[in-house]
Amino acid sequence: MPSGPDPAASPREILLFMVQSPDPAFTAKEVGDAFDKTRQWGHQQLQKLQSSGYVDSKNPGGNSRFYWVTEDGQRYLSETRQS
Repeated sequence: MPSGPDPAASPREILLFMVQSPDPAFTAKEVGDAFDKTRQWGHQQLQKLQSSGYVDSKNPGGNSRFYWVTEDGQRYLSETRQS
């Protein structure tokens, strides 16, 4: 299996999905489902976005972690907006 970035969705596409949804926060499963991928894929993508400062997360207890777009993530979307 080839390694490297998964071409299924760019960081920008994932952030757009998150900000365009009426939901304020997402689980890795929800992100994976939105792109027809696994929870693990969603978790990996969200971890990369969190490392870049574009999303933040909170574990309210149990097995779920919730992610939301940060101000830096909003700024990234604004700066990379396609004309």
